[in-house]
Amino acid sequence: MPTDAGFTVVELLTTLAVLSILAVIVVPGFISVIRYDRAVAKVKGLHTALNYTRHAVIVGISYMVMCKSNDGAGCDHDLSDWNSGWLIFDNLDRDSTTHVDRGEPILQVHGPIRPQTPIISNRNSFTFRPMDLHSVNGTFRYCSEDGRNDHALIVNVLGRVRISDTPNANTTLSFP
Repeated sequence: MPTDAGFTVVELLTTLAVLSILAVIVVPGFISVIRYDRAVAKVKGLHTALNYTRHAVIVGISYMVMCKSNDGAGCDHDLSDWNSGWLIFDNLDRDSTTHVDRGEPILQVHGPIRPQTPIISNRNSFTFRPMDLHSVNGTFRYCSEDGRNDHALIVNVLGRVRISDTPNANTTLSFP
């Protein structure tokens, strides 16, 4: 006598219940992994740009500037954070005001960061100088969506950059 192959309603409901329980357990962990990877990607992109700027100084023996920019053509110091993007240019005339003058080549442009998560700094621009002169030191702070993946990029006076998830024992990374 032939029998129909298939699932009974009880087997189907049991399978759905087990899948639902697994989804409830796995999805929040997966979301936190995605947030962590997003934070690391943004911080690494900024870290790479800072190292590129420092390297350009070492190779070219010039003054390089990295500044906030929303159009990729000039510095915009009125921006509240670095999410709109930045640019790196060779400050040929070595003036103290950090804006792109005529004839100063723009070496790299980075567009807006999506999604808009605050990347703030205590500086509007960073000037990297040859080794016998000190560069501008400062800190970038990336404040993640959930507050658990905050990072800092700390630039010392020699232009070296390090990444930290806590700047020191007494300070937490938070958006002011």
